[in-house]
Amino acid sequence: MAEEIKVKSLYKALRILECFNVHNPELGITEISEQLGLYKSNVHNIVDTFVKAGYLEQNPENEKYRLGMKILELGNVISSNMNIRKLMLPYMQELADYTNETVYLGMPSEAEVIYLDSSSPKNQLSTRSMLGVKAPLYCTGIGKAMLAFLPEITDSLCARGLRKYTDHTITDPAELQAELTAIRSRGYSIDNMEHEYGIKCVGMPILNKKRQLVAGVSVSGPSLRFDDDKIRDYALKLGEIVRAIEEKV
Repeated sequence: MAEEIKVKSLYKALRILECFNVHNPELGITEISEQLGLYKSNVHNIVDTFVKAGYLEQNPENEKYRLGMKILELGNVISSNMNIRKLMLPYMQELADYTNETVYLGMPSEAEVIYLDSSSPKNQLSTRSMLGVKAPLYCTGIGKAMLAFLPEITDSLCARGLRKYTDHTITDPAELQAELTAIRSRGYSIDNMEHEYGIKCVGMPILNKKRQLVAGVSVSGPSLRFDDDKIRDYALKLGEIVRAIEEKV
C-alpha cells in the first residue's frame, strides 16, 4: 500500500511543477488540467501562487507558463553539492586501484544514503552507475560513517525501529549508538555484511572546515577479502584521501 499523502494540496501543487520537462517546457492551464485531471480553477490558483513565489513565470507572447528562476536557484544548491563528486573522482580512482575494490561516494538523504558515484579498479570492468541509488544509513559502511555525525537522524531511526536485512544487521538502538560512538573514536566505519550477505565495507565521513558533514566514501567488496589487516590498511588509505579532500571543501 502506498504511503498516505498527508498534505494533499501540496502534493497536487508539486505534481503541477513536475508537468514541466524538456518535452513540455511551456504549458497552459488547460494542458496541465487535462494532464493531471484537475479542475482548471484549481490549477489556475496553484499556478498563480507559484508565479508570485517565483517558481513559475508566464511567457507574455503565448500566455503559457514555464519554470521560473527560483527553480534555478534551488538547482544551483544541488549543483554545489554535486561539486564534491567532481572533486572526488580522481581520488576515488586512486583508492579503487590501491585496494583493488569498488569505491563509493554518497551523501545523506533523510534516513538513507544516496550514492553519487562509484569507481572500479582499472583492471576490472566498471560497475553500473550508482547515481541516485539509495540504501539505509544504519547498516551500510558509508551510511554509518555519516550517521555518526547525524544525531537527530539517528534518534529518529531508532524511534521508528531498525529493519533487519541480515543476521548481522544492528537492530538494537543502544547497540547502534555504541557503534556510532566507536566510529567517531576510530574515524571509520565497518559494514560487516549488515546490509548484504557476503559484502563488507570500510567507510569514512568527509567533513568541511567547520567540521560539518559533507559526504561519505567507502571501499566495498567480498567479505572473504576483508580480513582485519586489510580493513586497517584500507582505513589508513581512506584517511589519506579524506584529509586531502577536506582541505578543499
